[in-house]
Amino acid sequence: MKIFIVTGARSEFDIISPIIEPLKKKHNVGLIVCGTHLSNWYGESFSIIKNSNVKVFAKIKSDFDGDNKSKRLRSIHTLINGITKCVEKEKPDLLIYAGDREEGVAASIVCNYMNILFAHIAGGDPVWGNADDPARFAISKLAHMHLVFTKRYKQNLLKVGEEKFRICNSGNPSLDTIRKTKDLNLKQLSKNLAKKIPKDYIVLIKHPLSSEENKVDQQIKKTLTALEKFCIKNDFKTIIIYPNTDPGSKKIIKNIKIYKKKNSFIVFKNLPRLEFVNLIRKAKALIGNSSMGILEAPFYKLPVVNIGNRQRGRLNAGNVVFTNYLEKNILKALNNACFNVEYRKKVKKISNIYGKGYSASKITNFIEKINLKSKKWYIKKKLC
Repeated sequence: MKIFIVTGARSEFDIISPIIEPLKKKHNVGLIVCGTHLSNWYGESFSIIKNSNVKVFAKIKSDFDGDNKSKRLRSIHTLINGITKCVEKEKPDLLIYAGDREEGVAASIVCNYMNILFAHIAGGDPVWGNADDPARFAISKLAHMHLVFTKRYKQNLLKVGEEKFRICNSGNPSLDTIRKTKDLNLKQLSKNLAKKIPKDYIVLIKHPLSSEENKVDQQIKKTLTALEKFCIKNDFKTIIIYPNTDPGSKKIIKNIKIYKKKNSFIVFKNLPRLEFVNLIRKAKALIGNSSMGILEAPFYKLPVVNIGNRQRGRLNAGNVVFTNYLEKNILKALNNACFNVEYRKKVKKISNIYGKGYSASKITNFIEKINLKSKKWYIKKKLC
């Protein structure tokens, strides 16, 4: 089987990369690389892909280094054109994509019209107030098979008419990577990152929310101001990792650059997987609104403070506390996450609803059973 994996961002490559090596054992596997992987603005994460030892069939420059609303639409146009040319030339049997961004929208449309099987990882997962939420379900309706993270998300797809045989409850493959990543002590981590990583620190990953784009500037300022006060009072550092490319991200980056000059903050555009995993492992807490707090942080047994509405509505393993942008509430939630002994003990005992770090084998076994000659995979059930 000839299998193409479409990847446009560091976050979904972390989800999808654990299945590459198992699939390569029996199949011809390659990548279509696009989006922020090829953007200097976001640290050019293509360097991470180079180290994955997998063939790149196409590179599509689809990120326009902006954050206005039209950028993503222009990106979809470019992606449809580029992916169409690639699949016409290479004739893959299956395309795989993880997530809910424009790369998945484009790939699923191309596969639907060119009669190529499309597998969607992370479907059925609702996210409140973000343009990616309906996009995720649109991708699922165009997909021929689904690799979901929880039983609840499988039920969500069944409710919208997806057939049971198309769905595999695999769990989150990125947990496989975390499980396998070797441990670094703080001294090694500091050396690798060329920055002194202190004993006490929190990690901030803060993205804009498309339905609140006009509030992004004030939201990030309030967040950073509260974090500075917390760090000064408690002799902590905040390690900041750049946001995604959603509309409003430039405002977040502008403020990060201003606060970067202050002693409380250490900033990274992007990080290699080894260093990123170990940075999260040793953090006292994760703050912001990244999906990582929902999907991966339970595996780390890490307390999470989610500020604002992004991620509301998703399943919470019990490690996430939601708060608004009031400084006193951010500080209260942070103090609870970092210093409440009973709460931290509770988080250490949580059961991770998103898997145990053995998802790649479930996904590869499911794909192995696909009969490319069977029409049932290509023709989807009528909804009415």
